[in-house]
Amino acid sequence: MPFAADVADAFAALGLLASHPRIDPQRIAVMGFSRGGITAWRTAAQRVVAGSSPAGLRFAAHLPVYLGGCAGQLSLHVQPGVFGPAPMLWIHGGDDDYTFASDCKDFSDRIAAAGTPSDLVLIPGARHKFDSDDQRRLNLRSVQMTKAGCPLEWDIALMAPRDRRSGERLTAERARELQRELCSGTGATMEGSASARGTAAKAAVDFFQRVLKP
Repeated sequence: MPFAADVADAFAALGLLASHPRIDPQRIAVMGFSRGGITAWRTAAQRVVAGSSPAGLRFAAHLPVYLGGCAGQLSLHVQPGVFGPAPMLWIHGGDDDYTFASDCKDFSDRIAAAGTPSDLVLIPGARHKFDSDDQRRLNLRSVQMTKAGCPLEWDIALMAPRDRRSGERLTAERARELQRELCSGTGATMEGSASARGTAAKAAVDFFQRVLKP
């Protein structure tokens, strides 16, 4: 399924929940994990909201957890107005080698600098899927991942790829070259951690209590 389908599902859920008489449509948040974490932050992009949200509804807060898309062409070129005003909290494991915390911290910081309240909770030692009941470290040798520091990003205003290092707009061919040279990798680990899950749960509850209070 394309990532756009995930976003469409999220806004369909928002529309359904907002229609319920006992739910305040102004206090509905979105939370997602890994691939779902991509949806949790992409639904904050103004152009995505304008093109996808039913009846102008928008999420009141966004909480991506060990998310993807912090680097590479799924990430967005950040400038004022790309993301809306709804607050964002990112929760990530410090030892995640599937989606790297350094890229997500940089992405969150750039979003905050552009005017959207955004912060990242880093859990030292935690790996991808730290909320799993399975406490074993699983080696996923064949999975596709984006290498740390990948400079590719997508300019949603121009609908074109960019090199984040220089700001240069790239041709499709040059973007494919950078993808091969600097971005495409294989292999990652996953490991559940009861302590990391508890830390993340507390951070999530504290965030929602703060930003969704009446």
